[in-house]
Amino acid sequence: MKKRIIIATDSFKGSLSSTEVAESVKEALLAKNADLEVLTYGISDGGEGFAEMLTNARGGKMVKMDAHDALLHPIKAQYGMIDDCAVIDVASTVGLTMLKPMERNPWKATSFGVGEMILHALKHGARKIIIGLGGSATNDAGRGMLEAMIGTKKVSDCMMEWPYGMRKTKNDLVEALHEVKGLDDCEFVIATDVDNPLCGPNGATYMFSSQKGASPAIKPRLEQRNRKFGKMLEQQSKRSIVEQPGAGAAGGIGAALMTMKNWKIQRGIDLLMDLYDIRSNMKTASMVITGEGRIDQQTLCGKAAYGIGVTAKEMGIPCIAICGQLSDDFDATQAPWTKIIQVSPPNQTLLESMKPDVARENISKAASELTC
Repeated sequence: MKKRIIIATDSFKGSLSSTEVAESVKEALLAKNADLEVLTYGISDGGEGFAEMLTNARGGKMVKMDAHDALLHPIKAQYGMIDDCAVIDVASTVGLTMLKPMERNPWKATSFGVGEMILHALKHGARKIIIGLGGSATNDAGRGMLEAMIGTKKVSDCMMEWPYGMRKTKNDLVEALHEVKGLDDCEFVIATDVDNPLCGPNGATYMFSSQKGASPAIKPRLEQRNRKFGKMLEQQSKRSIVEQPGAGAAGGIGAALMTMKNWKIQRGIDLLMDLYDIRSNMKTASMVITGEGRIDQQTLCGKAAYGIGVTAKEMGIPCIAICGQLSDDFDATQAPWTKIIQVSPPNQTLLESMKPDVARENISKAASELTC
């Protein structure tokens, strides 16, 4: 009987898609041992590729539309439709990788484009929206998204106390959402693999804004802005939001979605594992290989590779995590994996290692040295 190897990898952001990473590992393993049975799964924590992955797997179709990125540049965006269920990932409109490094600025970045996608989906018959929160360039607590949904056409100075010059007063934002046709009848599934609250040391600003371009000096202002807005949402919705697990996902878009009438949180990796029946296939596997572009402390907040590792550990199956870069301060004692492998050589620059051909070569070399 052939040994079964499960490969379930996230993308190496800015370099290779999740499927490309998994296929690179598979090719290297089979080149070394053709007798292996290798099952590959491209996975996502709700970020890049999540909507297309879920839509294609369920036989839906992708819908194209005009929208805006995090800096309000006009873009062509797309989301999935599976019958009356829309599947959106915020990374496809306000994604971090859509901006050049010098453009990244979480003080100015807005989630407005996400609201445009939600409205478009509602107008095209969506009664359920699965929205993947991951990979955003924003830290606006979803204010731009809500503004787009209540129909404000022009975004003005984001340094105003209340977001973006809303046409509604600061006291009736949630009330205005109830006026949006179809919104109260729509079920929202918030797909995220992080359980961070909106504010605090483990919140959106202090955990995730550095990678989005935030300097140490701007973080207190970002935190104050989100806390004010979060408290306002709590007062208007009469719900606990700021400290809710997942409220800090995608720069706080999770918090804004918690003002919807019907919402629930589900881990993005659980959605995909159920869809692909990965747990069932794991039962007869001798090894699981997972990974993502960079493994750091944020990975342990519940990202896709972490979820795969936890499941494998619970089943008693060895699980190896590969990554393009392993953070120097990563605490491996908290990790669920049997082994972590950084595929990029230590003397290789990040810019070089992120080139697709170089990344494939690095992954292939690392995979070919595995004993399966």
